[in-house]
Amino acid sequence: MHKLEALLIGGHWPDFMAVTLELLARAGFAVDIISINDSLKHNGSIRNYVFAQNDDTLIKAAVDQSRKHYSLVVVTDDPTLGAILHSDLHEEEKAKLLPVISKEHLGHIFSKIGLSLLLDKSGINTPGYAIANNEQELKASLAMLGYPVVIKLDSSTGGRGVFECANESDLGVISSKPHVYPVLAQRKIMGSEVSFEAFYQNGALIHFACSMVERYQYRFGPTSVRRYTQLAFLEKEIFDQLSLLGKALGADGFANISSIRSGQDGRLYFFEADMRPTLWIDHTKYFGDDWAPAIRRYFLSGEEIAYPYPGDYRYPAHIVLSHYSRIGVMDLILNRYQIWKHLPDNFFSAALYTRIWVLLVSVIVRFCKSAMPAWGYVILQKIYHRINGRFIRAVYGYMEKEGAER
Repeated sequence: MHKLEALLIGGHWPDFMAVTLELLARAGFAVDIISINDSLKHNGSIRNYVFAQNDDTLIKAAVDQSRKHYSLVVVTDDPTLGAILHSDLHEEEKAKLLPVISKEHLGHIFSKIGLSLLLDKSGINTPGYAIANNEQELKASLAMLGYPVVIKLDSSTGGRGVFECANESDLGVISSKPHVYPVLAQRKIMGSEVSFEAFYQNGALIHFACSMVERYQYRFGPTSVRRYTQLAFLEKEIFDQLSLLGKALGADGFANISSIRSGQDGRLYFFEADMRPTLWIDHTKYFGDDWAPAIRRYFLSGEEIAYPYPGDYRYPAHIVLSHYSRIGVMDLILNRYQIWKHLPDNFFSAALYTRIWVLLVSVIVRFCKSAMPAWGYVILQKIYHRINGRFIRAVYGYMEKEGAER
């Protein structure tokens, strides 16, 4: 039988890496990790672990390790995507590490401008847009597009570089920020946001999940509650559009795709495609659609997703799920969205052990940032990351036992 081997690269967002590790381990992969964070160092599901002191050593180790011809290479966070993309590596070397087929598909990675240009060129529905290189061009772009408009920094992440302009007076938010250009100005489509987590190989759609946003952590930020729809209840057009999108992106790995279902014409308008996994990639198992066997079947037999997709009628067509790391403490205590059914096995003991300390240190760091010398702030940051890493290890600790038994 073909041996499945995966390499995970990153560590800036260790919880993303942990979720991806768990999914691939269940899919039967032997997983090696190169990380700048040691929170998963002793996890029993990891075959080989390489600790990198910084991004430069991480990239060098990734290039050396990738020569082993893994079945799958996954960059697990945006900062690592950006570091590889802007490194001194040759474009062919970048493409081997990044989730695209070839160097011709690098232009849209970690670039909102590059993505809009690609979608437009490929004939995929995307909101009307303009690219502005200075304040004068931005004002002209907004006059052309009309209000309301969403303005996006090219390589922002987590929604923190996104601003909505309802009228010209809102431009002050952008004008007050130095070194923001070029920016993408995008016509705001009025409708409902629809998210897709997808997995592609060689541009082909292997599997995906579909959900609508119920709650955000903050405006334009990460989602905390989603309403999932079983694939069996989706129209064929969505399968076709995601397949077309994968070919246009040259996608070769995980992708986090965002779109708006227009309230005016009912069409989907795609506006985001982050080429990495998300914290949600394993949530579909809570309504009977586990990605692990689907990914395993592809690598062993080449099986791709097909329409119509079989449903699991033990579950409703739509199900609301929240993520334990993104909802409030009271939501956890009151079991809102039935969150207790969707927690790691030892979550409560881990939370009681570390969550209060993480909160305490983060508050101290926030309030002391401007009042203490730089060296003191660095020490506090290290304490915070160490405690946060302990929390992640504890939450995913049950994987260590499973990995040791595998």
